[in-house]
Amino acid sequence: MFLNRRRDRGAVSAIAAVLFGTGVVLGVSALVVDVGLIYVERKQLQTGADAAAIDAARVCATDATRCGGAAMDRTAAAYARQNENNGEATAIVCGRGGDLPSCPAGGARCVRPAPADGAYAEVRTSIRRADGSNLLPPVFAQAVLDDYDGAAVSACARVAWGPPAAARTTALAISTCDWQRMSNRGRLLPSVEEAIPLFDETDPTSCGRNGVGNGNRGGFRWLESADCRTDVETAEEKRAGERPDGCLDLLEATRGKAIAVPIFNRVSGRDYTIRGVAAFVVTGWRLPDDVEPSPRLGRDCADREATTCVFGFFTRAVVPGGGAVGGPDLGAQITALIG
Repeated sequence: MFLNRRRDRGAVSAIAAVLFGTGVVLGVSALVVDVGLIYVERKQLQTGADAAAIDAARVCATDATRCGGAAMDRTAAAYARQNENNGEATAIVCGRGGDLPSCPAGGARCVRPAPADGAYAEVRTSIRRADGSNLLPPVFAQAVLDDYDGAAVSACARVAWGPPAAARTTALAISTCDWQRMSNRGRLLPSVEEAIPLFDETDPTSCGRNGVGNGNRGGFRWLESADCRTDVETAEEKRAGERPDGCLDLLEATRGKAIAVPIFNRVSGRDYTIRGVAAFVVTGWRLPDDVEPSPRLGRDCADREATTCVFGFFTRAVVPGGGAVGGPDLGAQITALIG
């Protein structure tokens, strides 16, 4: 009997190729599974870091005595665990401002470097298992890589806070005289509650005509807007007009809450120069077509002959809308993700 050795050699080669190929595929598949788990874990840690950094910046922006310390670290760690499927995560808070410690050189790195100045909170999250290990254990990769014990996974988020240089605000603009008088130039926040009348553009002594807050009569004015919200920047001019659509609905929805309002300090015709952004709480209003009394001041404007005024007070608060940090401190604070 004659054997076809060439055919046998071909069969062995084919079997060897299948076995080798299968091994490679299984190995690659094992690595893909573990790499995918690392990606998912890092995404969860990043979500926790983002949430914790935003919360830390909000606290620091409104209460410097709570900015830093073990309590803030515990809160950040709680955010990290809540966003990690297995609840195995920890966090540290560092940065610049309040009592925040400087960030260590090692560990997780944010996408962008820290700013040269300005206040910010940075949160670094990482895995922390019950046994103290910071490694994500392998699922299949150890079958391919004998010395692979897992991967250290971490994330970083950085959020700045401060008064806005640019922000999205309501269309309700208030004079710098009112802000200075009611808040004692920022030293009394929350301020006294007052009835603020409609700004009289025809009165040459009105606050804003001289470009300074000199204590003269001020008032509020509606800025042109499509939906009672507008984007403002420090030192830019905004055009005033009739009350935009949606302003009454906005006042009703935000009554009793701190909102971002532009503060103007110079008036030229219908052009109002923005000094900055303040946090204002509307408590009521008297408008030509609607009246909502203030719980403390009632329904009448300070000038009983006036038919239009808003009631409220200035405060210090983080206001919604976002923007860019860097304007004068008039009480409004914003947070911005910067890394």
